[in-house]
Amino acid sequence: MKKRPVLGDDLPKLNPWLHGRLNYAPFAARISKIITSLAAPNGYVMGIHGQWGTGKSTAINFILSYLNKHNAEHEDYQVIHIDFRPWIVSGHQDLITAFFKILSERLGPKDSKWVRFKRRTLQFMHGTTDNLVDAAATVALTIDPTGTASGFGANVAKKSVNALLERFLEDPSLQTAYESLKDQLGRSGKRFLVTIDDIDRLEDDDVRAIMQMVKSIGQLPNVIYLLSYDRDIVWSALDKEVNRIGPRFTEKIVQQEIELPRPSRNALLAILDEEISFLTADTPNDTRWHYLVRDGITRWIRSPRDIVRLSNAVKFSWPAMENEIDAQDLLAMEGIRLFDPAAFSWIRDNRDFLFTEGRFVMSNDDVKIEVANSLKDRIPDGYRSQVMRILTILFPQAGKWFEGKDHYGEESFVEVTRRRGIGSAAGYDTYFGLHPSSDAIPKAAINDLMSKLDSADDCELIIRAYLGRTNSRSELMVAKLLDELRLRFRHPNAAMPQQGLLDALFRVGEEIISIDNDGGMFELSPRAQLMFLVRNMLDQWGTEEAGKRLVETFNKTDSVMFLAEQFVDRGRELQIFKSDSTEPSTIDPEVFAELGEILLKKIEQRAAEASLDNAAFYYSIVRAWAYLAGADQPKQWLTKGMLESADFMAKAARGLVSYSIGTPVREYSMRDNPDPDVFELDVLLKAGQKHLAQSALSDDKRNIITAVVRGVERLKKGKSSATEDSQHIEQEQPSAPLSRLTDTFGRHFLESL
Repeated sequence: MKKRPVLGDDLPKLNPWLHGRLNYAPFAARISKIITSLAAPNGYVMGIHGQWGTGKSTAINFILSYLNKHNAEHEDYQVIHIDFRPWIVSGHQDLITAFFKILSERLGPKDSKWVRFKRRTLQFMHGTTDNLVDAAATVALTIDPTGTASGFGANVAKKSVNALLERFLEDPSLQTAYESLKDQLGRSGKRFLVTIDDIDRLEDDDVRAIMQMVKSIGQLPNVIYLLSYDRDIVWSALDKEVNRIGPRFTEKIVQQEIELPRPSRNALLAILDEEISFLTADTPNDTRWHYLVRDGITRWIRSPRDIVRLSNAVKFSWPAMENEIDAQDLLAMEGIRLFDPAAFSWIRDNRDFLFTEGRFVMSNDDVKIEVANSLKDRIPDGYRSQVMRILTILFPQAGKWFEGKDHYGEESFVEVTRRRGIGSAAGYDTYFGLHPSSDAIPKAAINDLMSKLDSADDCELIIRAYLGRTNSRSELMVAKLLDELRLRFRHPNAAMPQQGLLDALFRVGEEIISIDNDGGMFELSPRAQLMFLVRNMLDQWGTEEAGKRLVETFNKTDSVMFLAEQFVDRGRELQIFKSDSTEPSTIDPEVFAELGEILLKKIEQRAAEASLDNAAFYYSIVRAWAYLAGADQPKQWLTKGMLESADFMAKAARGLVSYSIGTPVREYSMRDNPDPDVFELDVLLKAGQKHLAQSALSDDKRNIITAVVRGVERLKKGKSSATEDSQHIEQEQPSAPLSRLTDTFGRHFLESL
């Protein structure tokens, strides 16, 4: 069974012999030795300073462990520990009362004078005005030699100063008992260590009350205080009531302040590495990771608490999106969220900027610079460059806006998308949704398919699961899947394709390229995605192997239409069919000829069976047929079909027209002069006029045929086939050349079919 990550806690460690990795153990051993060696006839106050989460409580626990060891080894020279936890007591008056209660309990039954003092104290407390607390505050005011504490006392116990002072002064037995206590402690030979941890967790009033108590009524013979606090917080609390005397007043109370040693960076990172090994153990140790460590992790992890916060964050997030986002990117994003919140908010609020969507699709550089500068203004100068470096690593496509034109970003968009990084739309949406994006193909599904590349049945089943499905943006999910697969077979680090996937693509190919979907101005259609995917696979195999694979698949495939599409596409690469493509050929001419023989047999067989008419489009079929067997047979087939059937006419005409993108209704226009070897203008005109006279045509088919009729009429008049008012952006119909397409990242270019 897979071991589950365990959420860490922020509890202080207890045993220095088991948990001494952060260098607190030797520090605690030295402090313990000092305490056991000190004589403090008038009391002594020590302070351990450290910021929140740096391990002050652990250090105190370790000191006490060494102290217990000392007591076990030295029966006659022990130090009695008194643990005073002020943060579990509410109210500054209760703090002082609680201290004397705990002190009395630790003195033991033999200290009869103190017991009597305690009894008198409790009796005094039974009054309705918390008399002991008020009296203790008055004692603090009375015996404070600095005079500076009186300002605190007036606020801490105004009631005692104004109303109860006379009553307390009239109770000499309480004062006598207190002096007797001091005398007895001085002569007892016993030593005490009072630890007061987490003073910086108290309210400001309670901080002042504790510091006042330690300085005044708590200053007792043979009693050593060990306080722990964040100096800045304590000073701030003292400053609020007295004019900026925090440090000076603290110095009068704490006679020896000790800096908590900082754990070594390597020790902290080693512990973090263990805590997050479930996430990063199998991730690459490359330059990208080194940047994330240098500019992020080593800056974020400064204390044990930082380790707990970051490791718990990824332990919480990973189960919800395991394998759906890059593990290193998840760690980096959680670090940014916890330690660079301004940058995190900007990332969350600027998705369109990061992925060039929305208003940034056609925006100029000035707009993007302004948005990037709004982020830089939020980041302090001291570590701005480090934050920008991390963002460039996570979002390399936006690196020049973060770090300038000369930025270093070695990773391509292909690699980011392939590993489902935060810099891919799918990774981004997964992270901020805390679940795989419903608008993207789950990475688990892609991994599943990639693990079954040699099984045509399995690959076909997975691909068909996405046919006919759209996401919340009305994008075709099968196009998303093909795009993800296409990137797997692109350099760098391209995967090696298998025969099973190629066979599966040829099985579903006709259904995919028959999908009537524009894809949008800046997206590839399913047909384009499929054609590029096949080409990428052939590239990976190399010319010789690709030829063998194609021959095998051509023999297996029933779809004449898709075989013709692939045959014409390979012919363009070889410049056998007219094309502007400069792409190198994926197969040899000899293999191309062999593919032609296989295709021609299938075309002639389907024509004889009268099933060739069922193909979704005819353009590539006619082109391949004419090349392989001459123009007569395909011309006769076209002429007969166009004259007899409006549906046939519309299919044939789709290879001759372009249509508008972005208009409410498609506007068609004929592209150029149809190939006279297979299309007769008179036949096109006659068949078109005949079918337009019918009322059974769909609006789209009627518009296609109308465009062809008008184009032919213009050609017969010696004019261009395109209409004069055809100013819209056009998209060629399926089965037209792909030569004007560039195999980019699947984004930011017009689809041309």
